[in-house]
Amino acid sequence: MRHGFLIIVFVIVILTTFTAGQSGSDATLAFVGGRIYASPTTSPIDNGVVIVRAGKIVEVGQRQSVNIPVGAAIVDFSGKVITAGFANSYVHFTEDQWVGAANQPVSKHNQQLHAMLVRYGFTTVVDTASILSNTVALRQRIDSREVAGPRILTAGLAAYPPGGIPYYVKEAVPAELLKLLPQPSTAEQAMDFVRQNVDGGADIIKLFTGSWVTRQSILPMPTEVAIAAVAEAHRRGKLVFTHPSNVAGLEVALQAKVDVLAHAIEDTRGLTADHLRRMKAQKMALIPTLHLFRGNNIQEILREVRDYQRSGADVLFGTDVGFLPDYDPTDEFIQMTRAGLTWREILASLTTTPAARFGEASKRGRVASGLDADLVVLAHDPAADVGAFAEVVDVIRGGKSIFRQGQK
Repeated sequence: MRHGFLIIVFVIVILTTFTAGQSGSDATLAFVGGRIYASPTTSPIDNGVVIVRAGKIVEVGQRQSVNIPVGAAIVDFSGKVITAGFANSYVHFTEDQWVGAANQPVSKHNQQLHAMLVRYGFTTVVDTASILSNTVALRQRIDSREVAGPRILTAGLAAYPPGGIPYYVKEAVPAELLKLLPQPSTAEQAMDFVRQNVDGGADIIKLFTGSWVTRQSILPMPTEVAIAAVAEAHRRGKLVFTHPSNVAGLEVALQAKVDVLAHAIEDTRGLTADHLRRMKAQKMALIPTLHLFRGNNIQEILREVRDYQRSGADVLFGTDVGFLPDYDPTDEFIQMTRAGLTWREILASLTTTPAARFGEASKRGRVASGLDADLVVLAHDPAADVGAFAEVVDVIRGGKSIFRQGQK
């Protein structure tokens, strides 16, 4: 009897150890049955399987060629489409709902992040202007997994030309806050601005090389100020985004060697093919934000984006959500199609292109072994209708579902 008792104890220990190894961060998950677009350029994997363990993708392939580990939790995505997690490269955490991010209830943050970003598949977002300390506090709560949300890269406050706060910012921001907005007038002030932001936790630097100071006029940033800011940011290993607004603002960005145009150039007067050629030569990426301009001279802006995409330059997906109250990105997908982008090129703008631009292609942007398990599950195939990019049924970040359609 003593011998039998020891065997029972041994079995219990083994089972307990195995169960513990399959829970928490070491849990093995198998997402099965879906059509997998492992990257924008590869053929789909039908009846596919994605094996995830400890927040990483460990295997991808067709059901008949993948051995699902014993004890893996199986999630059936038959009839669905699986892609890498999406990046929205232009958002803002400036709405009143984000004030006091360090102390807001978890449930409130979760609801807000789901409504604005997560339910649309965004596992990485780039905040291009906000109060740095507040956004860093939000990011820390997400990174600790206290709050379920996307990975946040932030600029903190943007820099404007001297006397160049945009009219729409003046209309929306309290006077006491307007005084805090950086307007460097010298190269040294520009470098100090960059240092303060980076030291405070900023991941990128945002400039307004062209600022709409009235509804009719744009003020460019002094070229020497922009050059100093970009040089210091690059010295610190940070990308620089800019709002160019018109050709004058673009010229400043070109001379300063800015990395990303955070909007298409909306005042296209004087814009030529040579400008686009120079942008491409300097490897500038473009975030079109076409939904923002749908009431403007949209045909000229669509042509600008079409020509730049066809040149082989980088296009990043971004919506300016947070400034725009319309969270649904569907129209942005439609407008990008109107600009001539294929569904695969749109998928690239959401996945592989931003991953490469931020030097993270070995970590994210594809559904591949060894990469972070950031995944989006769509109800329908975007190859048939680009609106399907917004029909998200599940979002997995780091191997954990942070949004599932129908669940609160």
